[in-house]
Amino acid sequence: MAHQTSGPRRLGLLALSLAATAMLAACGNGSDDRPEPVTKDDLVDVLPSAKGGVDVVKWNLPAEPDTLDPANTVTYASGTVVRSLCDTLLTRDPDLALKPNLASYEVVSPTEIVYTIRDDVKFWDGTPLTAEDVAWSLNRMRSSDFVLSFAFINVKSIDVTGPDQVTVSFSEPDELFLNSGPALGVMEKKYSEAHADAIGTPDGGLMCSGPFELESWSPGSSIKLSRNPDYWNAERKPLAETVAFSFVGDATALTQALNAGEIDGAYEIPASAVPALSKSSVGRITFGRSMQGLNLNVARPDGPMSDNDVRQALQRGIDRGALADVIYNGAAEPTYTYVTPTTWPEGQRDAYQKAYDAFVAERKYDVEAAKKLVAKSGYDGETIVLALTAGDDTESRSAQLIQEQAAAIGLTVKLKPLQPLVYDQAGYDAAKRKELGLDLMLSSNFNGAPDPLEPMGFTSLPGQPYNYTDFDDAEATALLTEARQTFDDDQRAEMVIKAQQIIEEDSAVIPLLSTYTTTFLNDRLTGAITSFAYWSMPAMAFIGAAK
Repeated sequence: MAHQTSGPRRLGLLALSLAATAMLAACGNGSDDRPEPVTKDDLVDVLPSAKGGVDVVKWNLPAEPDTLDPANTVTYASGTVVRSLCDTLLTRDPDLALKPNLASYEVVSPTEIVYTIRDDVKFWDGTPLTAEDVAWSLNRMRSSDFVLSFAFINVKSIDVTGPDQVTVSFSEPDELFLNSGPALGVMEKKYSEAHADAIGTPDGGLMCSGPFELESWSPGSSIKLSRNPDYWNAERKPLAETVAFSFVGDATALTQALNAGEIDGAYEIPASAVPALSKSSVGRITFGRSMQGLNLNVARPDGPMSDNDVRQALQRGIDRGALADVIYNGAAEPTYTYVTPTTWPEGQRDAYQKAYDAFVAERKYDVEAAKKLVAKSGYDGETIVLALTAGDDTESRSAQLIQEQAAAIGLTVKLKPLQPLVYDQAGYDAAKRKELGLDLMLSSNFNGAPDPLEPMGFTSLPGQPYNYTDFDDAEATALLTEARQTFDDDQRAEMVIKAQQIIEEDSAVIPLLSTYTTTFLNDRLTGAITSFAYWSMPAMAFIGAAK
């Protein structure tokens, strides 16, 4: 990761507060226990290929999915499951490179893409995949009822234009649409229409063409997948007969289960589990490239966080270096803009880096500067409610650190742990955030495409699901809209950087860390995708016997 920090990582909180020192020591995260910080040379995209098949892979998800509907696949858990069930038009390699999957494509013009559908794909029930299934699946996603509708805002029509062709026409050119390909899961039209009200639920299930079939979903307990024996893609034929997903959210319980061999592996290993699992005798921790970040999201347009000086105070008053070192055991880096550096287009990194360096200087940890911003603001001591996921030890410890540092600059923060499903609902439901009285949400965010337009669009365009503060700046919207219509990479970067300046000044999202993908795998297995590309791929298909 090309990611510059503002200097040596510091344990600023430890020097600041004896109470915080006690809290961190109580978490069993002292310097003697912590592994060496991870460097970019330690990052691994994929483990060595498997030698053969296995009966079962027991895999843990960070939480139970709220849905398996491909059109609403926007969480770590749902993505891991759905990508192994529902093939996408395009896919990614472990290095995040885009490639054809169910279809090849031709960009006929800036306003037209033609997809040519493979003729050797069948759904689990034996029905051949058709262009009609593809067009129906994509048209369904265009509905504002679904989160992924953002990818379709410039789409004029999606039509079957030949026995094996689907043509997508745009009202305006759309550079981002092609990059969103790995998120566009295809389902069988006939089955889906017959189960319209229950698609992606334990009762309705799915009918897709992926390497695994949905065998069962026992709410609160497990999800089981069985191997698709007739899977079309020889490069991704599944090696496991069965994948059994569990939903252990507690870091201590997960560590014990992994070390006991009761669970074979997991993505998104909690940072608090890294020290113990780094010493495991039955498996190994791997760190991979990622487009993930830890952020504080202002949760609503009113309340104490509506004051920009308060937001800017938190930008200066949180020691990102302490978070990275003390809580994440060095498996993360401070970040100073919502778009993480791993998301920058490779050819324009210098331009993005120059803009980024200005934010690093402007937002470096400075308690006195933060205090002055609080004093200047209209804040008069109101309680700021910060939501986090209950049972997530890493989030809990991060939130406690943030609470301590907010107090040091004059802000009163109350922590509000929410059960995972409630937290997920609050993540996309403004009414729920209001009902719960949330001012901030501590969230681990990610984007599926290495394109800054994806995360910026979701959070900063009017009417989008993660625009929690109703941010609506005409110039920023115009720049992002024009950038999305621009296929010249340098010109697009220039527009995005200008929009970023406006958006970051609003500080509706307070970036904290850029985190690595952290994977644990039992030594009996290998083949796992260990970069964040796993989220865009049928990752379970690659895992098999190590010997």
